[in-house]
Amino acid sequence: MPWRLYRYILGELLRQVLLTTAILVTIIAFGAVIKPLAGDTILTPAQAIKFVGLAMIPMLQYALPFAAGFAATLTLHRFVTDNEILAMAASGMSYRSIFAPVLGLGLAIMLIMIILTQTVIPRFFGLMAATLAGDVKQLIATSIDRGVPFEFNELQIYAEDFEEVENPETGADERFLLRRVVASKIDGQGMSTSDVTAAGAVIDLYHLDRVSLLKLAMEDTVAWDARSNSLRGSPRIEPTHAIPIPRPDRSDPEHLTLTELSDARMHPERAVLVEDARVQLLKFLNDFQVSGSLNEKLASEGFVSIAKSGPISRRYDIEADKAFDGMLLKDDGSGIVITEVVDDLPSRRFTAGTVRLDRQEMLGSDTGFTLELGDVRVESLDVPLRPNLREKLVITGLDASGDVRELARDMPLAEAMNYARQVQSQSGIVAAGIGYVEFRIRELLGQIDAQVVRRSTLSVTALLLLMLGAILAVLLRNLPPLGVYIWAFFPALLDLILIASGTGMIRDDDLVSGTIVSWSGNGILLIMILFIYSRVSRN
Repeated sequence: MPWRLYRYILGELLRQVLLTTAILVTIIAFGAVIKPLAGDTILTPAQAIKFVGLAMIPMLQYALPFAAGFAATLTLHRFVTDNEILAMAASGMSYRSIFAPVLGLGLAIMLIMIILTQTVIPRFFGLMAATLAGDVKQLIATSIDRGVPFEFNELQIYAEDFEEVENPETGADERFLLRRVVASKIDGQGMSTSDVTAAGAVIDLYHLDRVSLLKLAMEDTVAWDARSNSLRGSPRIEPTHAIPIPRPDRSDPEHLTLTELSDARMHPERAVLVEDARVQLLKFLNDFQVSGSLNEKLASEGFVSIAKSGPISRRYDIEADKAFDGMLLKDDGSGIVITEVVDDLPSRRFTAGTVRLDRQEMLGSDTGFTLELGDVRVESLDVPLRPNLREKLVITGLDASGDVRELARDMPLAEAMNYARQVQSQSGIVAAGIGYVEFRIRELLGQIDAQVVRRSTLSVTALLLLMLGAILAVLLRNLPPLGVYIWAFFPALLDLILIASGTGMIRDDDLVSGTIVSWSGNGILLIMILFIYSRVSRN
């Protein structure tokens, strides 16, 4: 075997690969930081430099295949123009032997790509995401300095000042005191569903494996609810549950190694994506239990009494025949009569065409309920006033659950799903909750499959593009190196497009077609290599 010749070829190839990879990685990494800097992400100059440094490793998965192809084109083109390939062939070496070191280097690069994409790069993607998100202290400090609100999931908070409490007695990992605070609960359209202004607030953070839990308490507050358009003062508001903040380095399948992806596939209930659906399902199940309790009272007494929280004793006696998925109904379709009783004396009577009982969305608690009345006729019972008609009336702060024991928030997904399947025929919202959980699990599995396919195809692309650049340099010996590389660049670009399209199809739950499309680009490169090699070997 011509080991000296092979060492010479490999030395030239490696030198070119390292040089072109370093240049491409640097350019792409600087390009990666442009979008965060141009957006709303809060990055200091030091964090921007750190982000570029971290981005260099993940960008290898795109830079290394193209750098390898370009390096092979440059090296083999020089060998051809110096008649070194001709001399090798004239000395009796077959083209199979001539291209053997190129193939060997390609296999080594493919192995490196597999290790990088499956173990190293996901970690750096996570570190990049964590850098963009920043730690909570820096996020709060920078936001307050700039006079802009900061966000945690659906919660948007504005404050004028803050300080960090060292070694909090509550056992929290971090504690922050805020002053002159406005907190808003934001819906999917970016609109505020409720907000609270407070003289001060306390944020406690508890860091877990995949999420951080945020507990918020506000003092001397005034709360506004969009549904009822009402204001309510309170000395203290404290949400009944913590707000989960997914760790960016642990919540996205793109940030998980191959072993962690396998674990996520076996235990999808641990994923933040599915946890959202579990919480929603538990809410639906608890609402179903409340409806069941109301139905029992309606069947036995013909009406149900729901108390309203507050300093004044107030309740609402509702005359209906049944409750189903939050709607209170009369069998004959007539209006539902609701009597407001204040201090045990009837105060007003509402006759409504539609009555819906819903969880209260006001920031600070989701244990209360709202009663939404449609096409309402309001009569005063304690003062002689004329009746009036309203298109809509919302009553907030109701305790509809009463003595109903609600399901625990930490109930495992398997238990919640088993119970939900037993009662889904009795409730449309429970059936919808089951469908949402199953959809989220399919979405998670699709993301996992897409990551596995994308990483595998990119690893093979590095080998194929290296071989394609080398063989094209021998075939198109009369063209300049860049002219030769163009013939390899555009098929490789098509390959990346097909990989992206295929993985998108896999994420959309089309595994078979998506896998075929993802690998079709590599198939095109392989066919080109075999065809060009047959042309070269004949000549």
